[in-house]
Amino acid sequence: MAKSNKAAETFISVAHVASELFRAQSIAEELSITSKNARALAVRAGSTAAGFNEITRFIEGLSKLTIDAARKVNIIAISQTKIAADLFRSQGFISRLDKVDYSASENIDSELSPIYTTVNKTRNELDKSISSGLRELVDRLDETKMELRATQVVSVVSRVEASRAHEDFQNSLNSVADKVSSAGKRINSHLENARRHLAQLKY
Repeated sequence: MAKSNKAAETFISVAHVASELFRAQSIAEELSITSKNARALAVRAGSTAAGFNEITRFIEGLSKLTIDAARKVNIIAISQTKIAADLFRSQGFISRLDKVDYSASENIDSELSPIYTTVNKTRNELDKSISSGLRELVDRLDETKMELRATQVVSVVSRVEASRAHEDFQNSLNSVADKVSSAGKRINSHLENARRHLAQLKY
């Protein structure tokens, strides 16, 4: 029963991770749109916002990197959800085999033994696959969180560059900095939520 519970908990937790990563990816896509709007704004602002052009390229690169990382983590999460479901089914089958009344027939034991061995082997392989996949999932989440630290640096530099631009464009450029900072925090929040779901599991 404990193993079946573990499979069910893994299924639920990893499904939550996939959901959090989908939201993080959506925010990163918003960040990509922000960078394109910021580039157009910097062009209109002219030479006074020349430094902002480089920042917009960095923001675009950061959003692409985050989207790519989110997709990779999401693929792992979805894969682990499927494996957890398979593990839950195999453990349920073994549980039912354990309840068979072998005293009813001497042949039942010999007939079920190879089936039990095969299913148990599959269960152990799935269990190992889940443990390996969950460790990879945690590593990917931690890497993405590290990369996201750059959003706060970009936000600060954006405000510095905005202050150098013509006053007609300063508010709009500062708004870009605010959006970058907000996007970074929101994505990080989803990654932390995903990490908390995984922290509840033993792998």
